[in-house]
Amino acid sequence: MQASWLAEVVRSEGGRVSFARFMELALYHPVHGYYAMQVSNIGRNGDFSTAMTISDSMVRSVAAWVKAETRRLSMRTAQVIELGGGTGQLASGIIRSFRPWESLRYQIVEISKTLRHLQEQELRGRPVRWTESVQTALANTSGNAILISNEFVDAFPCRRFELGQNGWDEIYLRLDDELWTEESAGSGALPASSVFDLEFATGQRVETFHSYREWLTGLGQKFRNGSILTIDYGGAPDEVYRRKPAGTMRAFFRHERIEGMGIYLRPGRQDLTADVNFTDLKTWGEQIGLETVELITQAEFIHRWGEPKSETQRLGDQFAMDQSGMGNAFKVLHQNRGR
Repeated sequence: MQASWLAEVVRSEGGRVSFARFMELALYHPVHGYYAMQVSNIGRNGDFSTAMTISDSMVRSVAAWVKAETRRLSMRTAQVIELGGGTGQLASGIIRSFRPWESLRYQIVEISKTLRHLQEQELRGRPVRWTESVQTALANTSGNAILISNEFVDAFPCRRFELGQNGWDEIYLRLDDELWTEESAGSGALPASSVFDLEFATGQRVETFHSYREWLTGLGQKFRNGSILTIDYGGAPDEVYRRKPAGTMRAFFRHERIEGMGIYLRPGRQDLTADVNFTDLKTWGEQIGLETVELITQAEFIHRWGEPKSETQRLGDQFAMDQSGMGNAFKVLHQNRGR
């Protein structure tokens, strides 16, 4: 379960790294990281699919929401920033929803060269600007913007903890004689997360997106007025960890879901992800002055903004709105700043 490039980095850092550091390297190493260089596609020909690649109804819904927010915010020019553009399908759908006389300025924050290439192909001829940081994108709008993201938060490096006999321990990864092993160590002060307010049985594992909280705090310094729409899988912590003693961390490789020690296989060649604790996202947002407007399921969002008028729906639309599947597993969080 070793990769020479990762082993070299870990040895240089003392032979042991936190899980968050492992995830950061596996996904974002500038040469070998999955998102930086290795991800080839999203959807049928990639390692995983998203609601945007499965169902047009979700694209229509977000586009309708963006136009409504543009009116609510009295924006003469709709300033839209998409955080991680995927294949470009969402951007294409939003741009198409605007009439020629309706002014739109669209930016995509994207660090993956491969995904940016896919987006450029999908959006050829469309008025789109790419940046590598949200700070740059916000500076281009003077801090007034509508931010949207789909499966963005779950890709942030997260910390993993396990409940032991004496409290919560943090999970680390150690390299011994070319063999990767997990080990636990006392975490000291726990990161701010609602997951630690719950009672669990010994052995329970959980994840916390501390890196997203840091990102959000940095955003708060640049974001003056507008809205944020966050779409991801997860929910409240009691929902996320119900009957999941091993936590929610998993990998995806060619649409195969991989759990347990398999998540350490193929570092840089497979996606890593965990369920999002939306209770934390609401709390962290409110701490930097964001107003929580609502948190609803993806199915509810589609019913409100983009349900097809015809009773005949494509299979992908049915899947996206399935209350026993994707329609309930994915949540949509709307937050405001300013008016």
